[in-house]
Amino acid sequence: MSAGREVLRARLVPLLPWVHGLGMLLVLQFALFGLLTLGQAVPDRPVVEHLVAAVEDGTYGPIDAVDRMGTPADTFTECVVAGTGLGASPEESAFSRAVRMPRLATCGGGPEQLRAISEGAVLTDNDYFKYWAGYTVLTRPVLALTGLEGLRIVAGTLMVAALAGAFLAVRARTSTAVGLALVLPYVVGTNLLSTPSTSFSQSISIAFAFLSVLLSAAGAGRSPRAAYSGVALGAALFCFVDLLTTPAVPWAMSAFAVGAVTWCHRRALRATLVAVVLGGLVWPVAFAVTWLARWVIAGAFLGVPATLEVVRRNVGNRTGGDHAGVSEAFGAGVRVNVDYWWHMVPTSGLVLTGCLLAAGAGLALALRRGGPARCAAAAVLALPALVVPIWYTVLSNHSQIHAFFVNRGVAAALAVVTAACLAAAVRQRTEPGSAGPRGLPGRSAAAPSGHDPVADLARAEAES
Repeated sequence: MSAGREVLRARLVPLLPWVHGLGMLLVLQFALFGLLTLGQAVPDRPVVEHLVAAVEDGTYGPIDAVDRMGTPADTFTECVVAGTGLGASPEESAFSRAVRMPRLATCGGGPEQLRAISEGAVLTDNDYFKYWAGYTVLTRPVLALTGLEGLRIVAGTLMVAALAGAFLAVRARTSTAVGLALVLPYVVGTNLLSTPSTSFSQSISIAFAFLSVLLSAAGAGRSPRAAYSGVALGAALFCFVDLLTTPAVPWAMSAFAVGAVTWCHRRALRATLVAVVLGGLVWPVAFAVTWLARWVIAGAFLGVPATLEVVRRNVGNRTGGDHAGVSEAFGAGVRVNVDYWWHMVPTSGLVLTGCLLAAGAGLALALRRGGPARCAAAAVLALPALVVPIWYTVLSNHSQIHAFFVNRGVAAALAVVTAACLAAAVRQRTEPGSAGPRGLPGRSAAAPSGHDPVADLARAEAES
């Protein structure tokens, strides 16, 4: 019996880190809801006053605004985000508001509702709990203090900081070329730089997408366990603030980041494949658990039937159903987004050419340094790029209806493939003064002055 218990314990030990990680992910949901409640504790009046002023100035909406960088501005989502959390009775608690999350109409009906609220009106039947709306932790206090223009500046600053952080995190653990290849195609091949001035909500989502990359790369530089913890945390935070814009982007890039850091430190194809696959599995699981937790919270306080109806309708709208101009043909989401990116983004040809040249140079250098095995490494590291077409296919309706921003996944996939080819050519990383990150063996630094490595070896042999 004792031997049987020991065998069972030995089989369960490898699962303990995963159980611990899932437990921490579940605990995180309570922290996220606490933050959501804090956001709702911000008084409505200064927020409404600033938004009414933005309506009068013409900076709130309109729906048909253009960003002058090749694609329409997502002012629709911006109006949703700016009005999230408004319309409730002043007597309603922050907790209750966080559970059901009231919101205003979009750019069309929002101005009238804002003026009505400023005169004391209370809105009804305006719950919006199908998303976490974690962005309200940022938007409500910033709107109350600085108004819509200030919020644009803050959102843009966060986006730039996250981009720089992701680049530096990947660069420090792989190479400068890999870091640039992962970031530049997305910056140059999308309307990213226009988002703060025309759709700050997209800037917030982009910031947290690259925060996920940063956390994944930083974790992978420490240990495998830290890598998957970084991936899970990044996915949870992205789900917390996002409105289902482009989850495939941080998913693909984060899985690549873990694989690239593993390859550059260990130079082991099997370990790299495991890192890529596990990173690619942990991200959607953490994302799904976080989203499910939001619905569980809503169901606990608002009733299961009402919550299930919202879930059913939301899932159905994103994956199927009849919509004008939407094709139900298999792969239509892929075709529409690739076509949109190629014809609507002015720099698409430049980005594609640059990626092909960089990828070709990376593969040539990889072959010279390590032979065909390096090409196998490039193929493994490029696997996360498949997330993008899979996402387009599974969420076909959503991908076609929102192609004007979902098309960014095309640039992200090109970035991952290009960075993979360059990472295959990178020389093995070493950590000065150490044997490499914990769990990632590297080459030790030279012995410090005053040490005689030959004498040390002789002493070790004598002692043995």
